Amino acid sequence: MRPWHRTFARYYTSVTRITKRHRYFYIFARKLFRMKKGVFNLRSFTSFSLLLSTIIMSWSGIILYIAPAGRVANWTNWQLMLFTKSEWQALHTIFSYLFFILFVIHLFFVNWKAFLTYLRSKVKSGLNRKWELVAASFMTIVFFIGTLRAWFPFGPTMEFGEKVKASWEKTYQNPPVSHMERFTLQQLGSTFRGVSVPEMVKALSDSNIIVSDTTLTLEVIAAKNKIAPVRIYEILSATFSSQKNSTTRLAPAGLGKMTIKDVAASLEKDPADLIKVLKDKGVNAGEETTIRTVAEALSLSPQEVYGLFKGQ
Repeated sequence: MRPWHRTFARYYTSVTRITKRHRYFYIFARKLFRMKKGVFNLRSFTSFSLLLSTIIMSWSGIILYIAPAGRVANWTNWQLMLFTKSEWQALHTIFSYLFFILFVIHLFFVNWKAFLTYLRSKVKSGLNRKWELVAASFMTIVFFIGTLRAWFPFGPTMEFGEKVKASWEKTYQNPPVSHMERFTLQQLGSTFRGVSVPEMVKALSDSNIIVSDTTLTLEVIAAKNKIAPVRIYEILSATFSSQKNSTTRLAPAGLGKMTIKDVAASLEKDPADLIKVLKDKGVNAGEETTIRTVAEALSLSPQEVYGLFKGQ
């Protein structure tokens, strides 16, 4: 059977004259669609894909290393380089899976014969690069254990990332309650006491925010209206200001990472008084001691420690 482009050319010639323009189109189409055996190289495709996947996976990992905590990022719709934190997380996860799949293809489909030949030769002749194998294994073990035990420089590296994450909270507003974006309007009623759900819906409607379903979370409502969840809370706070925002009586978000000095400032109390309360309970602490550390020492939750400080 003749190739399709030859058949097409003969038929086309018999029907109409082939002008220069038609001839150029025919030559371009023939070159475009003519696929010879072996044109698509799986080895090159896998190599290029591995390179691109590595770049995206590494870059998204760096972004997530410095990104704010989820409670802040989700509450304010934090973005960096056009993408939100959840989108960066999705990119990092999917391309990590893609990298693994490409690795399997690269090893078991592209280089399987070469890999088997290499193994057989090493089994027969012995491993020539023993020290390299030992060094690579040792380095991997050190990195693995060092990361888990927070050895230097792994521990300081992670601590630096936590400091960068915490620094975003100076620029972006912290939610009154951790992950409040997951609250429904009905759950938000415990925050704005005495305010019904229909009243909240009306207040939002007056601000051109459509609430199609009161069972939806603030995050979903905000996404449908292309705003941040914090904007919904700001509107409700401004509308029902007579309630004076009862969330001020709740424990602040990110309480576990706060120090005694931070909590004392939020409660307008002297840090020495809070330290004395802990000392009376047999816990030695300083101004820079975190609430999570205090909670573990007292076998309490951070919220219970906060309540203890409020009531002292």
